[in-house]
Amino acid sequence: MGLPLAITAALFFLFAMAEWRRLPLIARIYLGAATAFAIGAFTYPGMSVAEVIDGTRDGLVYLLAATRVIAFAAVLVSVATFLRERALG
Repeated sequence: MGLPLAITAALFFLFAMAEWRRLPLIARIYLGAATAFAIGAFTYPGMSVAEVIDGTRDGLVYLLAATRVIAFAAVLVSVATFLRERALG
């Protein structure tokens, strides 16, 4: 069982705040992901992203599926950039 959408939205909002000065484009992607997950949390209270994608078939499901992939890619870019900055000094 995954994190509920409301917690996922809050998590990505915190990621956006943390990355706002260092990687502003990634922070904006995080903010968009937080918004999409928050909309999903209001529509499907208490459900995780995986439960929504597996259990329903309305238009919001496609938005959440795309957001999950884009947010994961943004996290990978953020972590890779952080590690590169630490390695190069």
